[in-house]
Amino acid sequence: MNSRSATSASPLRGIIIGPLGELRPDRIVVADRTLFLRDGESCGYSVGVVLEVVYTELNGRASVERIALAGRAE
Repeated sequence: MNSRSATSASPLRGIIIGPLGELRPDRIVVADRTLFLRDGESCGYSVGVVLEVVYTELNGRASVERIALAGRAE
């Protein structure tokens, strides 16, 4: 097994904080980053609020783990 194979098979985890720019049934955009909602999940926040989103990224697709209110955009 080479290091590239190990890296692509292991999910990356991250946190992004920024304004909710777009809200779709299957995804959100926070600080110009597209994050996909898991099946059956939704985002109950309005565009413009500042969110803290914990996500997992696997094979270039970032999936939301947790969404929390971080503040309001000025």
